[in-house]
Amino acid sequence: MSQSNSDKDSKLLAKFGYSQDLNRSMKGFSSFAISFSLISILTGIFANFHFGYSEVGPWISISWLVVFIGQFFVALIMAELSVRFPISGYGYQWSSRLVNNKLGFATGWLLLMQFLTGFPGICKTLGIVFSDFISQVFKYEINDIIISILIIWVITIIHKKGIKMVSYINNIGVITEIIGVVLLILTLGFFVTNGVEDFSISSISSEFSFSEIGFESFALSILLGAWCLTGFEAAADMSEETKNPTKVVPKSIINSLLTSGIFGLIIIVFSTILLQKEIYTNGSENFLTDLLRNEFGIILYSIILLFVIAAIFACGVACMATASRLIFSMSRDSVLPKSNWLKSIDNNKSPGNTLVLIGVLATFFIIVFNKIEVITSVSAIAGYIGYCGIIFSSFYLNHNDDSKIKTSKILKIFTLIWCAFVVLCLVIPGQSIEGFSSEYIPAISTAIFIVIGIIIYNIKK
Repeated sequence: MSQSNSDKDSKLLAKFGYSQDLNRSMKGFSSFAISFSLISILTGIFANFHFGYSEVGPWISISWLVVFIGQFFVALIMAELSVRFPISGYGYQWSSRLVNNKLGFATGWLLLMQFLTGFPGICKTLGIVFSDFISQVFKYEINDIIISILIIWVITIIHKKGIKMVSYINNIGVITEIIGVVLLILTLGFFVTNGVEDFSISSISSEFSFSEIGFESFALSILLGAWCLTGFEAAADMSEETKNPTKVVPKSIINSLLTSGIFGLIIIVFSTILLQKEIYTNGSENFLTDLLRNEFGIILYSIILLFVIAAIFACGVACMATASRLIFSMSRDSVLPKSNWLKSIDNNKSPGNTLVLIGVLATFFIIVFNKIEVITSVSAIAGYIGYCGIIFSSFYLNHNDDSKIKTSKILKIFTLIWCAFVVLCLVIPGQSIEGFSSEYIPAISTAIFIVIGIIIYNIKK
C-alpha cells in the first residue's frame, strides 16, 4: 500500500477524533481471516451439532438455513455501518455516534461480555478436544484445565508480539481450517455416495414429520446456527489496523459469513444423510463424533480432529483480538474503569494491558467455575442483545449517494425482529446445566453481567 493511501486512512480516522495509535498492517485476506476464524464452523458444528440434531433430527439443515438467512441480513447492516464508521469498537462506536452515549455504552458492554465470556469457553473447549486427542492417539491422560490455561497465555503472548504476528498465526489457522473443512466435506461426500442406499427426502419426511416438531424444539434447534454463525463483525473491530478499511472490511464481513454458512450447510446435510443409517437410529451420546469415528475410522477421525484443534485455536486468537480492540475503543473514550491503563499502547502497537486483563479474567473463570457453561452461556445471549442495539442504531443512519451498501428500513425491521427472536430462543426454553436445578442459569448469569455494566456506567457517568 502506498504512503498516500496509508495517510488517507489515517486522515479518515482523524475525522472521527482519533490518532493512528494501532499498527495499520492488515490486508484483505487477514481481514477475512479474523472474521472467518471467529465464526469457526468446525468449532461450532463439532460443539453443537448433537444438541441441534437431538431436537429436530434430520430437519436440522432447515434450522441452519433459517439462521443463515437471518444472519446474512445482520451482516449486510454491519457491512453498511463499517463503511460509514471504520473505527475499532464497532457496535460501541456505531451506537454512540448514531444515537447517544448511553446506548453506545450498553451495546459496547453487551458485545464485550460476548467475547470476555466466550474466550475462556473457546480455550476450555480446545483443552478438552486436545486432551481427548492425546488420550486417543498416545493413550496418555492430561488435565484439560492445565491445557486450557496454557492456551490462554500462549494466545496472549502472540497478541503481545503485535498485530503482524496475530495476522500471521491467524492466517495459518484459517488456511488450515479451510483445508480441514474441504477434507471433511469430500470425505463425508464419499461415504454418502458410496455407503448410503435408498436415501430420499420423502423417506425422511415420512419418518420425521416436520409438522410434528414443536415450536420449543425448533427454537432450540436454531441455536446450532445461532451459536455458530456469529463473529463475522470481527473485521469491523479491526478497522483501525486494516488498510483501506472502507472497501476491505465490508467484503470481509459478508464473505466470511457466506463461506461459513455454505460450508456448514454442506457438512450438516451430508452428516444428516449418513445418520439415517440404522446404526444411528437408536440415539447416540454425540451424533457427529460417533458418526465420524464409525465411518472414518480412528486414524482419519484423528486427522480431522487435528484440523478442529487448529480451528479452535484460531478462533481463540480472533476472539482475544476482537475483545481487546473493543476494550481499547471504549477506554480511550474513558467509559471504563482504569481507562488510562486499559488504553495504553505498548512498543508493538498493541493494547498490552488490555490483553493481560483478558488473560487474567479467562484464567479466573476457568479455575473458579467448575461448570464453565455458567459463564460461557452469557456469550450468545449478550451478543444477540448487542446485535439488537446495533440494528436499532442503524435506523438513525442517513444514506448518502456515496454509500455502496444501503439497507432498507423494512430489512432493518425484519433483522431487529430476527435478533430479538434469537434472544427469546436463547432464554425462554431454558438450558439445563449440570449441578443447577434452574434451567435459566444462562439468563440469570447474563442479567448479573448487565447489572455490573449498569453500575460501571453510573460510576463513570
